Amino acid sequence: MRVVKTGAENEYPVEVWAELDRPAHVGRLLRGLIHNINGPLQNISMLLELMDRHQVKIDAHLFAASGSLAEALRPLCDAQRGRIQRIIDQVRLFSEMLKDFMVLHEIEVNESEVEVNLILEKLRCIYRADLFCKHQVTVQMRPAAKVPLLRVRGRHLVPALEHLMENALLSMRTSPEKTLILSSEVTAHHVVIGIQDTGCGLPQNRRGEELFEPFVTAWPDEVREADKINQHFGLGLTLALGLLQPYGATVSLMPHESGGTVAKIFLPK
Repeated sequence: MRVVKTGAENEYPVEVWAELDRPAHVGRLLRGLIHNINGPLQNISMLLELMDRHQVKIDAHLFAASGSLAEALRPLCDAQRGRIQRIIDQVRLFSEMLKDFMVLHEIEVNESEVEVNLILEKLRCIYRADLFCKHQVTVQMRPAAKVPLLRVRGRHLVPALEHLMENALLSMRTSPEKTLILSSEVTAHHVVIGIQDTGCGLPQNRRGEELFEPFVTAWPDEVREADKINQHFGLGLTLALGLLQPYGATVSLMPHESGGTVAKIFLPK
C-alpha cells in the first residue's frame, strides 16, 4: 500500500489523504454548481409564472365559449393548469433547497459571529439531499429559545457538526428506529449543541476519549456492510474536535438512556 510521508513519525496510506481531500474539491464544485443553477432556475420560475397567467386567460375565454369544442377543451385545460401548478411547486421546493445551501455557504465563508440555531436548521434542510436521511430518518429540532451569537468561524463549526451528523446517521443504518435530534441549550458558561441518535451506541470495549484519537474506529461489521460507499478511517471525531478546540470548545460522546448516542459540543459564550 502506498503511503504519504508527513515529516512526522506517522506515515498515512494515500487513500486516507485522498478521502480527506475529496470534500474540499466537492465543496468547491458544489459552490460553482449552485451559482450556475441559480440563473436558469430564476428564468424557469419567470416562464412558469407567464404560462400560469396565460392559462388563466385561456380558461376565461374557454369558460365564456360554448359548443362541443369548448366542452372537449375544458378538461384538457383543467389538466394543464394542474400540471403547471405542480411544476411551480417543484421549482419552488428546489429553489428553497438551493437557498439553504447558499445560506450555509455564506455562513462558512463569512468571518462574522454565527447563529447556532440557524446553522442547525439549515443542516436539517440540506440533509434532505442525503437519500438515507430523507427517506428513513426522522429529524427533530429542539432549539433553545434564545441563543447568543458566538465568535466561532462558520468554516470550523459547520464541518465539525457535519462530521458528528455523519456519524449519527451511520450509526442508525441498521437500527429499527431512526431518529435524529438536533438541539441547542444555553447554560451559565456555554452554548451546548446536541446531536442525538437512536443508533448502535458506543462500543463497549472503548473509552469515549479513545474515539477522538486519529484512526480509531469501532463501527460494528453490520454498520460497515450497510454503508459500502464511504470509507471510515476514524478521523471524523478527530477533525471535529481539532476544528473547535482553538475556541476553547469541548466535544463529548455519551450513551443515551433509551439507546443510541448523544454527541455534545460545549462552546464558551
